[in-house]
Amino acid sequence: MAQISLNPSQASNLAKDIYALTELPSIELATSFLNKKHGNLFEFSDNKLLKGKTGGPGFIKCRTGFGYCLEGKHQLQGHAFILFRGTQYLADWLTNLNVLVSKSSYNQSVHDGFNSAFKSMKPKLTQFTSTFSSKKIHTVHCIGHSLGGAVATLCGEWLKASQNIKPFIYTFGSPRVGLQGFSSICTTSIGSDRIFRAYHKTDIVPYIPIWPYVHTPDSGTEYFLPSPGVIPGGEFHSMTKYISSVSNASWSSLSALKPEKKTDAGIAQWLKQKGPVGVTISALDWLNSAIFFVIKKCVASAQWLMAKAMGTSATIMDRIAYILSQGVNLEENISSWVVYLIGKIMSFLGYARTVSQKELNRQFIQSVFTQLQQKLNTIAQNALSQTLVQGRAI
Repeated sequence: MAQISLNPSQASNLAKDIYALTELPSIELATSFLNKKHGNLFEFSDNKLLKGKTGGPGFIKCRTGFGYCLEGKHQLQGHAFILFRGTQYLADWLTNLNVLVSKSSYNQSVHDGFNSAFKSMKPKLTQFTSTFSSKKIHTVHCIGHSLGGAVATLCGEWLKASQNIKPFIYTFGSPRVGLQGFSSICTTSIGSDRIFRAYHKTDIVPYIPIWPYVHTPDSGTEYFLPSPGVIPGGEFHSMTKYISSVSNASWSSLSALKPEKKTDAGIAQWLKQKGPVGVTISALDWLNSAIFFVIKKCVASAQWLMAKAMGTSATIMDRIAYILSQGVNLEENISSWVVYLIGKIMSFLGYARTVSQKELNRQFIQSVFTQLQQKLNTIAQNALSQTLVQGRAI
């Protein structure tokens, strides 16, 4: 039986409407609202509610209404929908700040905060998927915005790994979910043509966490949506803006909009350029590409570095610092690239001074990368907090 994806307007409206769970005073009112709006296609009820647990290390975790597991009716008969809301409560954002890694359904390294939130919903998801055969479900759609997009991606991977189901995945303003292995196995096992990742140019959330986290899919099409300005912010993270950007468009037409692609030659030239680095979307994009560029040079000169660094229980920042500090000692032309990179990051952080090769020990590099992560988290928190103040669902 042919399986058909949702169009951008259908997917984005579902991603927005699921925020009724946090915007309305109670679950009962949210359920009533959703049934009035979508009752001709779905039945929302308490027994279809997904409850997720979110929170960061050292903080109280809270369990909240996180989405719904739904079977389609009428023209959507045979379709299942798994909807996840995004970040709105403080505990949700603490989940975003948890940068440790854990293992996904295919045993790949992913963001532990996102993974923990997903795992808290697995019992309900397992119960839901166990009915697919009797209900003759043939197509599954996983939909989410922001943190919900990250969880939807993990859910899609789990469906393929545990149920051998190739779902459609639709995300809006999703952060990066896992490392390269996770992105690659999702892309090859599910198919890049079934993964629809839409993001605005100035939405800060898709730019975090920094490399080695990467987006899914790692090949094929991504849906880049232009937005005004150069400063990373939260205004164009709202689902209202996403709905406006994809209204009356097809995935095919949206795919024609392409972001600037980075080449190794271009990255090398950018690293060598002198002058301050502003806090802009362009600078974030260049920094992320430059980190990968320099890491590749270090690892290419000593292949054992990556295996040794990734084979520990250290945090991502520990591992990057280890690789780069060892790269400084490999050979002169490699160390110069590490100097360029750390200099660019320090400029982005607001430091006016230059950095010398002698300073580049593991502790110094780790401190610089930790400050970078903290600055990005602060930018994101401030941007999203302002979005909440203005009354938009995030």
